[in-house]
Parts: sequence; C-alpha cells; structure tokens
Amino acid sequence: MTGARALRPGLIAVGLLSAGNALCLGVVYILYPGYVDTGEPNIVALGYRLLAGHSVYLQLDDTTRITNVYGPYLYIFHAAAFALFGPGVAIGKAPAILALTGMLTTLALSQRRHGMDGVALALGVVGAIVVLNLPTTVWDRPEAFLMCLTATALWLTNLDLSGRACWFRAAGIGALVGVAIGFKVFAAMYFLPLGLVMLVRDGVGKALLAAVIGIAVAAAPFALPAFDLEKLLALINVLKGKPNSFELLLRVLRFFLYIAAPAAILLAIGWRWVARDDRRYLGIFLTGAGLALAVVLYPAQKLGAGTYYMVPFAPLFADLAVRGYAAVKAGHSPARSAALALFLVLVLTALAVPNERRFLRNLDWPTAATVAAEIAAIERDNPGKTIEIGIGDNNESYRRTFQRTRLVFHAHPYTLDTSIVIDTTAWGIELAPGLLERMRRCATDIWLIPMGEKPFDWIGYYGKDTYGQAFRDAFHDGFEKIESRAQFDVYACRKARRS
Repeated sequence: MTGARALRPGLIAVGLLSAGNALCLGVVYILYPGYVDTGEPNIVALGYRLLAGHSVYLQLDDTTRITNVYGPYLYIFHAAAFALFGPGVAIGKAPAILALTGMLTTLALSQRRHGMDGVALALGVVGAIVVLNLPTTVWDRPEAFLMCLTATALWLTNLDLSGRACWFRAAGIGALVGVAIGFKVFAAMYFLPLGLVMLVRDGVGKALLAAVIGIAVAAAPFALPAFDLEKLLALINVLKGKPNSFELLLRVLRFFLYIAAPAAILLAIGWRWVARDDRRYLGIFLTGAGLALAVVLYPAQKLGAGTYYMVPFAPLFADLAVRGYAAVKAGHSPARSAALALFLVLVLTALAVPNERRFLRNLDWPTAATVAAEIAAIERDNPGKTIEIGIGDNNESYRRTFQRTRLVFHAHPYTLDTSIVIDTTAWGIELAPGLLERMRRCATDIWLIPMGEKPFDWIGYYGKDTYGQAFRDAFHDGFEKIESRAQFDVYACRKARRS
C-alpha cells in the first residue's frame, strides 16, 4: 500500500525532473561559448545585421552568399534580443531557450484541470522528447519557437470559454499561426488539429477570423524593406528540388512514434472510459493530426531535413497522453494508472539518455574558448582591418568557423556563409562572378582559415565540392598566408602587402 501511494508523487517528481533537465541543458548551451550546428551562426548574424538595416533576403546572383530560407520572425526575434541586451553568442541563443521555457510553462497551464499528475505527465513526455532530439530543441533555429507556439495554441484551445471570449481565442490562435508561418512557410500544418477543433466547436466565423489574422500576421514583416518576399520565394523554389530520402523518411516516422506512443498506449487502454464528447474531440483532432503529418512528412524527408520537423507536434500529443491518462484513471485504480504513466515517462527518458550524453560530449569547451580568444587576439592585432572566417578542407575543423558571429558583432563584413553555400552549390546555384571578383580585389582585408588546411577545399555534406576550383583560384589570386596561429592561418591581401 505504501508503494502504491508513492506512485503518484513519483510520477510528479519524474515529470518535473524531466522538464527541469531539459531546461538545464538549455541553460548549459547558452553558457557554451560556441555553437554545435552549422546553421546557427547564420541566423544570429542575419538577426544582428537586421538592426543596421541590412536585407535578410538577397538575390541568388548577389555578390554575397548568406541568405537562408527561414521566415522573417526568426530574425526579428533575434534582432529584438540584440536590441535589448547587446551582441553576444549567449544572447543569440537566449531566445530559443526562452521559447523552450515558454513552451513548458504554457503546456503546464493547459493541463491544470487534470491535476498535478496530469501536468507532470505532459511535462515528462515533452521533456524527454526535447532531450531525445537535442540539439535541435535548444538551438536557435525555428524548432523551439514552433514548440512554444503550438503549446500556447493548445492552452488557448483548452480554456473553457464562452461568448465573446471565444472570438479572442480565435484571434490569439490566428496570430500564433501567423507567427509560425513567419518561421517556416508550412508551419500552419502543426496547428491543423486545433484548427479543426475550432471550426467544429466554435464555428466557421471564428475559424475564418483566425485564418484572416494568421495571414495578416504572416505577411506583416514583408512590408519592411529588409524582407523581400520575391527573393525568399526564389530561393525556396530552388531548394524545394532537394532529393527525397526514403531512409530519412523512415527515421522521421520512427521519431514520430516516440512522440505519439504515450498517447496511443494510454488512449488504447482507457478508450472504453473516454466520454462521448471527448471521443468526438479526439476524432476531430486525430483527423487533423493525420493530415498535418502527411503534409509535414514531405519536407521532413528531404535531404538536409530530419526528425526535428516532428518536435512541434510534441505538446499536442502530450495533451492527448494526459487525456488518455484521465480515461485510464476513470477505469482503474489511481495507483495502477500512475504506475503506467510513470513507466511511459521513464521509458522515454531512458531512450533519451544516450542522446543527452552525446550532446554534452560534443560541447568542446576548451576548444570553443580558445577559438574565441584567438579571434579576439587577431582583431586586436589588426586594428582597422576587416576580417572574415572561411572554411578549410575537413569536417572536424569546420566547427571552429562557427564563431564567425563574433566578427559580425564587431561590424566586420559578412559575405560568405558555408552553411548556405553547401546547399546552394549542391542544388546547382553557382557562386556569382561578382563574389569571385570580391575575392580577387580583397574586398575583405583578412581571411581566417583553419590552421594547416587548404582554403575552401571542402567536400560538403552532400558529397559535392562546396566552393569549386574557380573560387579557390580567385581566393589565391587575392590572398596569401602571412602567419599561422593555434587555430587559424591568417590570409592577407597580396596587393596590400606589396604596395
């Protein structure tokens, strides 16, 4: 009997610890002085440059190659953080961790009617999913933000409202959908289950209001000169030609099973005790979820995408798990119900442990600190000179180049981002002749290349020569190595040294 009474407190403790662990890992990543992903520096750099009025979306034949295909709100949120707190690697990561915190908070609020054990179940499931998909759930790309937006929409959906308040809810959900589209163009799909619930429960008028507000919010940033919709669509049109990957599709589906399994198990066991109104809700929700999954799977299985496209569904399926748990409690003893829920959270948590260990091992604190210090030293030793960081010839050293944002924060040029060139080269977009000419005429005074390596001689993730021989020839026409340090070789302009 004593053990049975301890199961519910055990579920609460484990669920809260799971969520707390996810947040702690986010804080650890904020404190880490580098980045773990190739795309993160690009988002940070473009967000920071937004404050100076630089355009985010550039033409494909521009003399720079830095444009990514994410929507405007990702850069606006980062720009806001820099405007409030100033530049810094940690500041650039903070918005995503705040979004992760907001997601867990609104998810907890959405489950209050189910008691503390229901709250803990939802937090435990999502906390484990966050860890299972590290680093995507703590990096500065859209995933953490989209999780927060879906969790907030879920909270609004679960509120017991009537009358005019339902119109405000519709407006709020519409605004959330609009912001989500402003992160990823297809992100409205994550809200489709809740949208169908709104349509059936609250009526066509409120659903139309949500749609109109969503479109308006998504379109609003394109009124600013920094966001050119035509240029963004041109790049999306090229990159949509990425090949499909059946192997990646299977991996994505397997990860989705982790998200959906607790809900599926609990609902299956408790189905006979699910109330009629709840069955109607679940039917509508699952119809929307099936349609949304079918749509999102298409971009998720493209090369360069992956399992992280599924994580915005996590708050929604955590809610289903809690509904299933409530049904199980209606037909079984509290102890047996808590035991089942605790078991599911523990299994998910155990599955996430190896990924957590990999994430922490990949945080190379000494190297990241050394790279940061060396960049600062080279800046001090070259006052008045403009500096950028280029790629070498192997994968291992590539991570050293991620800290190029430190130079962007000090108003150095930002003309090349290998994370972008990898994709554009792989899908047939050659570097513009004007970009090669910039190299020949030394538009940037100094380039830092990983020490001891051939500049820009790297075969990218898709097995293609990222920069090409013509670009390397242009670089060597303009630059020569003048010194080597612990992390970087320093290349300076040939003409400037001979004049």
